Amino acid sequence: MILKPHSLGLSQLRIGAELKKFSPKYLLLAATISIHLWQASLVRPVADDYTLLRIYSQEGFSEFIAHIWNNYGGNVTPAIIRAAFLSISLDGSNWIGFVVYSLSTTILVVTSYLILLAWLTQRKIRHLDLNHVLLCLFASLTFEGIFTPGLSSVYLFGAASGVHLWPICIFILTLKFASKLKDVNSNLCILLILPFFVILGFIASNSGIVEGISIIIVFFAMYLICDYRQSVAKSWRRKNICGAITLGLLVGFSTIFVAPGFKIRYTQVGNTDIRFIDLVVNFRSSFASFFGEILTHPIWILAILFFISRSNLTFPIDYSRARILLASCTTLFTLLVMGSGLGYAAWHQSSGLIFLFAPTLLGAVGLIESKGFKNRLQGSNSSKYMILAVLLLLTLLFARGIVAQANRSANWDRNFQRNLCAVQTYAKSSFWGAEIRYWPIGLGIEDVNRWTWMADDYRGWLKTLKPKPNCMK
Repeated sequence: MILKPHSLGLSQLRIGAELKKFSPKYLLLAATISIHLWQASLVRPVADDYTLLRIYSQEGFSEFIAHIWNNYGGNVTPAIIRAAFLSISLDGSNWIGFVVYSLSTTILVVTSYLILLAWLTQRKIRHLDLNHVLLCLFASLTFEGIFTPGLSSVYLFGAASGVHLWPICIFILTLKFASKLKDVNSNLCILLILPFFVILGFIASNSGIVEGISIIIVFFAMYLICDYRQSVAKSWRRKNICGAITLGLLVGFSTIFVAPGFKIRYTQVGNTDIRFIDLVVNFRSSFASFFGEILTHPIWILAILFFISRSNLTFPIDYSRARILLASCTTLFTLLVMGSGLGYAAWHQSSGLIFLFAPTLLGAVGLIESKGFKNRLQGSNSSKYMILAVLLLLTLLFARGIVAQANRSANWDRNFQRNLCAVQTYAKSSFWGAEIRYWPIGLGIEDVNRWTWMADDYRGWLKTLKPKPNCMK
């Protein structure tokens, strides 16, 4: 078949038109999704995972949940969810359970960001465009702090994110589901779905104590206090949905304290017999820890530079909702300081706070601009260079976090084979761990070479695995 010259010209025009329609943003979309997939593939067992793997492998699922109930407290929901995911990886032949859990965390984070963005801008999610999706995907990769491994705490340290991040995301999803039911006309359908909201409320509050209190306060403020004047106009279905969520929240939170393990755990890590002056010192240290992490986070600097570089946001912000989000973030920060002052402060406890940080700052920028505040640097070239510098810093921190996870994954796999052979040949050499330590404070992921309880659980799990045929070589 011979093509005529004018046919070739038409084909070239069509190809050129399609290329013009193709946006580089799709490449960014593919790149961010690929990064999340790669990051999830790097996840390996860490810290509390060794306890789960040992007990689940030796005694079964129910005994593991009983262990949490009797030794740590009634917040068993994160343990149940994580055990369900990791059950496929108990024999050490694959890490699919860890990968899927990390990807589930990614989906929860990005979906929650989309919901918050639509809520802040008074839009429906289906009206958000590619720019908004990219913004949420970008925010999901900005957990890394200057001195703290935020990416690792969210996507690698699943036991921590399940307690401190998942409940906040599930609470946001719960509110979104509740808002969608305003279009349902069947009262029977509402009655049938009420147990679902009880379960969601239970999951949201049956995790960390600080997160549970924060969620209950925010829910009561949004649905009971703020709407008090409109209580007469509330529909029957709205009252019942709010009642179902409230029941789930209160029962889930109360369950934490009725378990015998709560008293045992508090005796181990809590400050039961302490002087007032020492308590003040603990609160001061806790405040310095969390405030220092927020103050040195690049997202904070980026939000300030974004404000001074332009006069208007590219999309309108609902100022009342921005205030609610700011109050919620402040509440969580205050409770984290108080709770850690009574117990202990750790870098992985702030994943939920850092999650709320990006949308809160977006709302705060809108609030400040609504007051007509001006800045000398507004619109200047200096501010543009500063934004580029902060974006470069964010990129470098992200690269550091990913490289650290990749190195740990490779070291863990190599040491896993060595440690497994050591157990199976009854060698008494100490275990080799795979840690992540950030200079200069030294925060990061600690492993079996540092903590005896980790090593004991690790050894117990390794004994349940199939022997390696090449260990004697």
